[in-house]
Amino acid sequence: MELTPSQKLAGMLLGKPVKDYIQERRDAGRSWRLVARDLYEATNGQIDITYQAAKNWASDKDTAA
Repeated sequence: MELTPSQKLAGMLLGKPVKDYIQERRDAGRSWRLVARDLYEATNGQIDITYQAAKNWASDKDTAA
């Protein structure tokens, strides 16, 4: 699955793939809501997503049929 423009921007602002950032936060025990808030803060408010979007972005549905 190709990244959305928001995912690409998030990766540029974070200096790493947004999926990796989300996984690191989850591995640290952060809830999905807090991961979304962390992303907002880490990007100086430029990326504001819901917790469900964070789940979707972290999903392994990267393979095309």
